Amino acid sequence: MSASIALTDRVLPDSSAAIEVHASLEVLHELYNYNHWIFSKIRPYIRGTVCEVGCGTGNVTQFLLNQPRVVGIDPHEGSFYGVCRRFSDHLNVSFVPYRLQQCPNADVVPASFDTVICLNVLEHIEADVDALRRMRRLCRAQGRVVILVPAHMSAYGEMDRSFGHYRRYNRRSLRRAFAGAGLRATDSQYMNALGYFAWLWEGRIMRRKRIELSVARRFNRIVPFLDALERVIPPPFGQSLIMVGAPV
Repeated sequence: MSASIALTDRVLPDSSAAIEVHASLEVLHELYNYNHWIFSKIRPYIRGTVCEVGCGTGNVTQFLLNQPRVVGIDPHEGSFYGVCRRFSDHLNVSFVPYRLQQCPNADVVPASFDTVICLNVLEHIEADVDALRRMRRLCRAQGRVVILVPAHMSAYGEMDRSFGHYRRYNRRSLRRAFAGAGLRATDSQYMNALGYFAWLWEGRIMRRKRIELSVARRFNRIVPFLDALERVIPPPFGQSLIMVGAPV
């Protein structure tokens, strides 16, 4: 059996939660401004070889193509085959269908990445400290783990449950998880304060289970203004929290 066949045999059929997540990723695929906003926030921390945990449909991968080597990890059928096709012409980018719980391994080698990024994935993993520990093991000694997660349990609602979120975070809870995984938090910031209220309204008050494309498109149009505002006035809360950690 060839290595490629052995790898694709690991692809998982999508669960109901994975289908909901994939549907939301397809919506986000259209939101270039929003995806670039996320990337602009994590760009200062990215260097060298990159491992993207939970690469999904490549909404952020598209901005990593100038890195010397990028390895995307995603086990789910709806994402894996699509992202392989989307970036098939880029020889510095490869994808493997593993769960994070199966890493490191022979294909995703320990201590081989300068940067490990994990965006809107950690909240889907019940054993989040173990997940962070595995990301730390993928890092070189001077590497970085860059995490983006949904923020504030006060906004937890039907969309979180539909997407399979175990939790939302604040600085204190995520820093505690970092410490338990052997990571020293070196930087953190909230982003998208307006999005916090939108998520609270849509998911908790209106009890909607999906992101409506029309709403997402309207939000995408105002992202450049939100970005400019938050550069001048960094928000004390937000829809998302970014945290960067270094191996201890």
